[in-house]
Order: sequence, then C-alpha cells, then structure tokens
Amino acid sequence: MAVWQYLLMVVPENSIQSNYQCIFKNNGSDFLPDTNSFWENFDGDISLIISEMDQITPKADWGNETYLNWKGNGDNEEDNDAYIYLNDDKKKIKEFQFRIDLRKTSNITNVLQSILNLCKKNQFVLIDLKGQIFKPEMKIIIESLKSSNSMKFITDPIHFFENLKNNEN
Repeated sequence: MAVWQYLLMVVPENSIQSNYQCIFKNNGSDFLPDTNSFWENFDGDISLIISEMDQITPKADWGNETYLNWKGNGDNEEDNDAYIYLNDDKKKIKEFQFRIDLRKTSNITNVLQSILNLCKKNQFVLIDLKGQIFKPEMKIIIESLKSSNSMKFITDPIHFFENLKNNEN
C-alpha cells in the first residue's frame, strides 16, 4: 500500500454488531483483520456489484475468478485500487476493500464518490484502519480521511517522515 492511499474495508451494514471492534482488538497479525464473518448472511447481487466496480475503475491484469482486482493508472496519480475476494463457488463475498489515491482531487470526487454510491445502494458500511465504522457519506468519510496517515503525508511529507523517525526513538 502506498502511503498516499487511504484504505477502507466494506461490509454489509446489517452484519455490524456492537462487538465489531473485537476483530481489530483481537487481530494478532500484522495484516488487516479478516472480515469474512461479516459477509456470511449477505445475499445481494454480487455480479451487479462487480459490474458497477468495472464502471468505476479498470480491472487489473492480475487475480483470478475468485480474487477480483481493479487498478487505476498510478502514472497519472490515479493509484486507486479495489478487490473483492469470493468464496470458491463464487456465490459469497469474503472480503471487499478499496484504496483511494489522495494525490489528486478527482480521485475523491469521482472514484471515492462512485464507490460510496455503490455502498449506499447495497447497504454497506465502511471501516477504516482505526476500526471506525462509517456510513458511505462523503462528509463523514472526509473526517476520517483528514486524520489519516495518508493525508498527513500528502499535506506535509517531510513532517510526516520526521514524526515517524521521532516515534522510533
């Protein structure tokens, strides 16, 4: 993940319970927590979701039939990407995540807004890297985005790296 990318995990709204944060607190790995359990009861139209993602950003040239990937043009500061991980029979989503490149305003106004619209339509919510849950509304997401490390880097990269170095000591 590039430092200028802001990551959000997508899960069905009706799967969120009051103890959702345990997936973050109990995550003993260096990786993002598994959100597979949130998708167990989802019965939405997966092919329609995939089709809508195809309209938002181009399909990547990697992945397979169960690990679908999309990737924007990083050379044009459109390093947006997403993936949907399906189970073996392709009838259930196991994970859905996306990252928005904050270097270019149109990534937020076009790509992020389009994904938020897809999320609203499918009654999804978003989880940031701090474990906070958000409805797919731009003004709410912007608050999380403003306090993200990605935005701190975009705003002042030298200060961002100086803070990293100071926090090591």
